[in-house]
Amino acid sequence: MQLKDKVTIITGGGRGIGRAIAIAYAAEGARIVIAARNSEQLAKVATEITEAGGEVLSVPTDLRIQVEVENLVQRTVDRFGRIDILVNNAGINPRGLFLESTDEEWEQGWQINVMGVVRCCRAALPIMKQQGSGNIINVGSGMGQVGRSNLSVYCASKAALHGLTQSIAEEVWEDGIIVNVLIPGPVRTELSKPAWENSETFRAESDPWKEPEQVVASALFLAAQPPESGMTGQILSIMRRNSP
Repeated sequence: MQLKDKVTIITGGGRGIGRAIAIAYAAEGARIVIAARNSEQLAKVATEITEAGGEVLSVPTDLRIQVEVENLVQRTVDRFGRIDILVNNAGINPRGLFLESTDEEWEQGWQINVMGVVRCCRAALPIMKQQGSGNIINVGSGMGQVGRSNLSVYCASKAALHGLTQSIAEEVWEDGIIVNVLIPGPVRTELSKPAWENSETFRAESDPWKEPEQVVASALFLAAQPPESGMTGQILSIMRRNSP
């Protein structure tokens, strides 16, 4: 029970990596709050956690809308009284050549992949500062370190996320709050489906596709760190290679 009674918000918690982390954290004793736009997916995950004996609150949330993010945080505090861990996992991945990309695609990618994290952090950090402790885990990507063709929106937004993480970490470490990035590498999810359905990998010979559950051990490692002494402003990559 590494996370016993730790109140944890997980965005993008209705499927893929978010679902796997939510179920794993609940099994380790965390009190889970899952957020996503799809209420049906959230309900299924909530049922899984409840039937396994866990405690969970599902809050349908559109991270593009400030008031909905504030509602997510407020409902968490109303139910559990605090926020110990925030996992910013939600993201989208528009695909296509840069010269064919539209302002709308850039706006959507930025609003969720970057501003969604900004809004969640701005809403949760005052509570963590008041507590004197907190742990934020931002799910990044190797493509935020080395770009890839046809994925300019995603690559740029994940690069921004890495810089954002390190900047926030520098501002809040004295408050007992740690902020880190987890890079899972290639994972079979709905987000990456266009790639793995066509047998694409980052490097087929050395970085095979993972299942979401294979990300859990590293996510648990980051979540179980003591905020007062854990690493912060770091990028933990579980890719087999440093570049896609």
